[in-house]
Amino acid sequence: MTSAYILIASILILGGLVAALGDRLGSRVGKKRLTICGLRPKQTAVVVTVLTGTLIAASTFGILLAFSKSLREGLFQLDEIQKQLRIAKADLERLGVDKDDVEKELQKATEEQKNVEKKLQSTNENFNKAKEQLKAVSNQATQLKADIQSLLNERKELRQNKIELDQEIEQLKQEVSQRDEELKKGKAQIAQQTQILNERQQRLQSLEEQQSTLQAQIDKRDAEITQLDQAINDKDMALKEREFQLQQLERESNYLQRQVALLEQYYQTYQELRERKIAIVRGQVLSIGAVRLVVPKAGTQVVDELLRQANRAAIELVGKENIKPDERVVKITQGQVQQLVEQLQDGREYVVRIIAAGNYVQGEKEVRVFADIALNQQIFSEGETIAVISMDSLELTDETIQERLDLLLSATQFRARRSGILGGIQVGDGRLKTVVDFIEEIKQYEEGLDDLKAVALKDTKTIGPLKLKLLGIRNGQVVIESQEES
Repeated sequence: MTSAYILIASILILGGLVAALGDRLGSRVGKKRLTICGLRPKQTAVVVTVLTGTLIAASTFGILLAFSKSLREGLFQLDEIQKQLRIAKADLERLGVDKDDVEKELQKATEEQKNVEKKLQSTNENFNKAKEQLKAVSNQATQLKADIQSLLNERKELRQNKIELDQEIEQLKQEVSQRDEELKKGKAQIAQQTQILNERQQRLQSLEEQQSTLQAQIDKRDAEITQLDQAINDKDMALKEREFQLQQLERESNYLQRQVALLEQYYQTYQELRERKIAIVRGQVLSIGAVRLVVPKAGTQVVDELLRQANRAAIELVGKENIKPDERVVKITQGQVQQLVEQLQDGREYVVRIIAAGNYVQGEKEVRVFADIALNQQIFSEGETIAVISMDSLELTDETIQERLDLLLSATQFRARRSGILGGIQVGDGRLKTVVDFIEEIKQYEEGLDDLKAVALKDTKTIGPLKLKLLGIRNGQVVIESQEES
């Protein structure tokens, strides 16, 4: 009894401590506005409080199971106890039958006591053993009776609850019957009001017939008015359309007049361009380089070197017969150079391109250029898929293979440009034989392909070039791939 009091007191003290700790923890979480898994602070405090309550219940249940052997046995060994109970009942029935047989043999042994004294002695020994077994079974039966009595008490409580529920159901039935009577009265009133409404409906119907006659005349007049309004709107729309066309023609006339003036002004220049071959086209890259300034003051020297490379390329293109090797042909504004130098001084690696600003013919001695700068960063990783084109496995003709391969390379080129690659693309080592061998392998593969895939052969930065490996895919597996020369 003392251990039970100690157990109860421990549970109460532990529950109070955990509740106080949970309340203090929930208050701190609410004040500090902490969050768990993206929840709001208020919801986080509620979650902490719920977890604290769960901890109280878990600790109480754990203490009961740890210190109460009977509760553990009743909870975890109930099925085994019931099984032993059934076995004990069967043994009790068998012992009862054995007891009857022993009693019959005892009567016979009494009559033949003198003749079968030895048999009687052995029979008595067997009877004593059976009696001991019966005593043990009786003890088990007593325990089972106690368990059965507890079950009967629970059954009695359930019957009492059922009686109370039956009383509540009967009360509800009475309330429903009262409401049914009220509904019947309401239906009678509704029927009376419906009759009054029918009489009013008949009077309204006669009025509606008169109104329909007047409405037909009004609709006829409205139709005539609508036709007149439509005709007026059509004329207004036609007039507005003609005014719009007139304004558009005036704008086109003014534009054409300006174009004629420009053509007349530059006729002589265009005539000269037609007579000479274009050496440099607008947007052509004259020099390119990857630049990272270790010393910030070296920016001007780096830009000058790129401009010298562009100058040599321009001299080669426009014709070096009439131009000295050291003559400065490319022209760029000082502001662009200064801006380019300032941008390079942050210590990061950039790709700088010197690009022609227009079209220039052979013999030109001045080429306007501008600088384009981009951060030289990794665009594609080794093995990354660049583009995928589906294949028709049943029609692998030469034309189909060439067409799908051209489409794959075009899609790869577009993806590379859009991702920021400034250099070109090449398959493997850039030899034409690599592509030809890949096409031959596709022709020789009899099962057909599902897709053609282009993947990056190695890590590629902005300056490029983007080296590719071509793959043939069948059922999600790589069956053909382009090979580089070893």
